[in-house]
Amino acid sequence: NRLRYYGFTFVLLFIYNLDVFAQPANGVKSVDIISAFKPSVRKFSKFQFLPNLPSPDTSKLPLRYSIPTQAWQSEFVLKPVMPLAYQIDSNTAYNSLYIKAGYGNFKSPYIRAHFTGASSDRNGYAITAFHQAAQGKLNFQRFGQSGVLLEGFKKIQASPLRLNTAIDFNRDVVFKYGVPAGINIPSVDAVRDVFTKAGGRVGIRRTNLTEFGIGYQGDLSVQFFSNRNGAQEVALQVHLPVQKFIEEDWSIGIELDAQSVHLKRDAASFQNRLVGLLVGLQHTNGKFNFRAGVNPVWDRVGGQLLPQLSFMYQLDSSRLWLMAGWQGKFTVNSFQHLFVTNNWLNTPSQLLNTKTREVYLGVKGAFSPYFTYVLQGAGLIHFDMPLFVNDTSRMMKNTFNVVYEPRLVQLQLKGEIHYQVGQQLHLFSTLQLNKFGELTEQKKAWGLLPIEWRSGSKVALGKNFNWQTDLFIWRGAQFLQMGAKNDRLKGSIGLSTQLDFRFARSWQLWTRVGNLFNQSYQRWSQYPVYGLNFMAGVVFSPEPKRKP
Repeated sequence: NRLRYYGFTFVLLFIYNLDVFAQPANGVKSVDIISAFKPSVRKFSKFQFLPNLPSPDTSKLPLRYSIPTQAWQSEFVLKPVMPLAYQIDSNTAYNSLYIKAGYGNFKSPYIRAHFTGASSDRNGYAITAFHQAAQGKLNFQRFGQSGVLLEGFKKIQASPLRLNTAIDFNRDVVFKYGVPAGINIPSVDAVRDVFTKAGGRVGIRRTNLTEFGIGYQGDLSVQFFSNRNGAQEVALQVHLPVQKFIEEDWSIGIELDAQSVHLKRDAASFQNRLVGLLVGLQHTNGKFNFRAGVNPVWDRVGGQLLPQLSFMYQLDSSRLWLMAGWQGKFTVNSFQHLFVTNNWLNTPSQLLNTKTREVYLGVKGAFSPYFTYVLQGAGLIHFDMPLFVNDTSRMMKNTFNVVYEPRLVQLQLKGEIHYQVGQQLHLFSTLQLNKFGELTEQKKAWGLLPIEWRSGSKVALGKNFNWQTDLFIWRGAQFLQMGAKNDRLKGSIGLSTQLDFRFARSWQLWTRVGNLFNQSYQRWSQYPVYGLNFMAGVVFSPEPKRKP
């Protein structure tokens, strides 16, 4: 063995010396490497993020996780145009302290304050308060809004459950200034009304799945709503969804939704109840997603079985999806819910639930990582649809009555596009076309807009300057004149813009200009909106302190 070792060592030394003797005597001056391979850097797009497809289907059973997005998402919901429409703050995220204050040309103060605090990821709370008001050029053209919201959460010790709570209070001062010319207003109290809302919510949610793959949560909410004329409403809701995951792509779910509304006005009272139990099966694998289920619902009229069927299929192109569905839903109409749509309505004389059946077909996708779109057509049938009719029986004729259309057919075509490059540029446009017909009792679909077109942009120039614009175009709704004559309000174009400039680490200047075309349009008959309005102010939002 020793001889083999010495022999192997001698051979290695001999080979090594041959390499040494092969070098020039004066040493190595240069080394030439000859190769056919040419290294190159692979070219790729700077942004490789997949586009955030707009308008997610929120009716689907929730997945076990969700990825938040800062992209704009449309709702395609008929929303009221307020007398003085303030845009939503462009600051979508608050720091631990956020205060925004300003003042406008219509004697319009504006203030919003937000404060958050958390001792750890197990406990946290947030407080938000706001106030705004305005006084226009017309007689009694005023309004005021104030509110406060308290939210909090607490992780239960040694448990996967988390407790969530919320308490809110809102006060709306409404002036019913839409009095026809020639009618005298006896006093301020004849057109002034105050609506108050107070409520709370408590919920519990499991932060992770059980060992059997089950996730669940529950919420209980109570809302009190009243006005100065003595109407009082109490709304109670219980929501309990449970989901069971089967392997990775399949899940089954059951969702209980029970609501009760009690309204008291003068010497009469009304109750509206609804209990729904949604049972569904969902499959999600990234290329073909579908949900199939049934939703039996019971209210005071009786029981109904609503379909819940929807699917999405990814076509050959990785950015094109085909979607279709057949769905039904119930909407619990309450005084508070109707007031949000029309601030000048009388106290309802009855409360009915609205049942809707919808069949839709559409596509959505992206032309590039920055350009996304949605196109969808639908046919809907509404039963007991609430409509708002001018009350011509009263002396001042400045209010609306709520009437329920037993059957209303709606054909709808809607689309949206938006172009977004990070947080620097965002352009969007949405168009919704509606055709209402086949009514059985009412002549027209009072108060519903046939055409809505909303566009806007958000531009960030550097780190300190933001510019936002919003354009809203619509065709006027049908309304009822005196003598039971129907007419249509004129359409209009509303353009507004907002500028934000950060001049210090914790301070910003902002200004907002609304109704740039200074049009005196009406969303609701006899109620012209404010003209050109201007507002400016400051924002104080210090950066949170970082722990060393």
